[in-house]
Amino acid sequence: MDDSGKPKAVERRYVRDAFGEALVELGVEKNFVVLGADLDKSTKTLKFREKFGEFGKEPFYEKGRWISCGVSEAFMCAAAGGLAARGVKPVITTFARFLERGFEPLLQSVAIPGFDAFVLGSHGGIGTGQDGSSAQAIEDIALFRTLPNATVICPADYEEAKQATFAAFECPGIVYMRLSRNPLPPIFAKEYLFQFGKGVELIPGKGITLVSTGETTYPALLAATKLKTQKLNPRLIHLPTVHPPDQTVLAEAAQDTELFVTVEDHSPRGGLGDAVLEALSQANAPRQVVKIGVEVYAESGTPAELYQKYGLDADGIVRRVLGALGKKL
Repeated sequence: MDDSGKPKAVERRYVRDAFGEALVELGVEKNFVVLGADLDKSTKTLKFREKFGEFGKEPFYEKGRWISCGVSEAFMCAAAGGLAARGVKPVITTFARFLERGFEPLLQSVAIPGFDAFVLGSHGGIGTGQDGSSAQAIEDIALFRTLPNATVICPADYEEAKQATFAAFECPGIVYMRLSRNPLPPIFAKEYLFQFGKGVELIPGKGITLVSTGETTYPALLAATKLKTQKLNPRLIHLPTVHPPDQTVLAEAAQDTELFVTVEDHSPRGGLGDAVLEALSQANAPRQVVKIGVEVYAESGTPAELYQKYGLDADGIVRRVLGALGKKL
C-alpha cells in the first residue's frame, strides 16, 4: 500500500507463461509428451510444440512430443492413459471447464489404473471473465479432489506456478494444476520454495484466519490490510495445495483463531472451504468457518466486475468477515 492507503501499482505476469516456460526447460531432460486440444496458444504450450515438434508432422514425425487431439478432450484423456501405460508421462492441457467432459475417460484410463499424469486446467473460475458461464469452471477442484490418487494445486503468482510445474514431475499419481486466465501480481520472491502439501502464512495474526488459494490470494492480502484498519488482526494463510491441504498449518492457526474465512474462485462446495473444514475436523480443532465462493453460475463481464459482484474482491471479503463478526463496514 502507498502512503494514501491505495494499493501500489505492481507488474502482473501470466501464470500460464510460467507453466509453458517450465515445460520447455523440463523437456530437455524429462521423458514426457504434451497433449493439447487446439488451445496451445492459450495454454502457453506453443513454445514446447515449436521446440520439440508436433507428433506426425514434419520435421519431427513420430519423434514429435506435442500431440494434437483436436477439440476432443475425452479422446485426449483416454490417449493419456495409453501413453502412461507405455511408461511415458502425459501432460494434459486445456481449459478447466473443458476438462470436465474428459473426466470420465481420465478416471477410467488414468486414475483407476493408478498411472501418473500432469493435468493443466487453465482459465479456472469466474476470473475467466468475458467468455461467460459456459467457460467459467467452478466445479473442477471438487471433481479432482474426489480422486484418491490426485493432488490439486492452485498457484497464486508466476513464481509459484513455475516452481509448482517443476515439482509436479516429482509427484506420483495425478497432479491437477489450476491456473487463471489473468496476469497476477507478484506475491513470492525467487527465494520462495514451493512444497506440495505446505501452506504459507503470508500475514501473521490472531482471532481471524483468512485462507485463500490461487487468484483469490491477492484480494485476500488486500482485505487483510483493510481489516487491520477496523482494529482487527487477521492472519492470512495461502494454500497452494488444496488437496491434500496442510493440516498442520491450519491446526496451529486454530489455536488462536475463532473464525476461519476461506476465499476461492470456485463453488464453496467441494473446494477450498470444504478442504479446510475437513482438515480442522481431522485435527480435532472445530471452528466457525465462513466459506466465500461462487454460489451461482455467473455471466460475462470483466474479471474485476465479476469479483466485485460476487464478493471475491477485497471489499467483498471485508464485508463477509465483518458480517460474521456482527459488524458493519
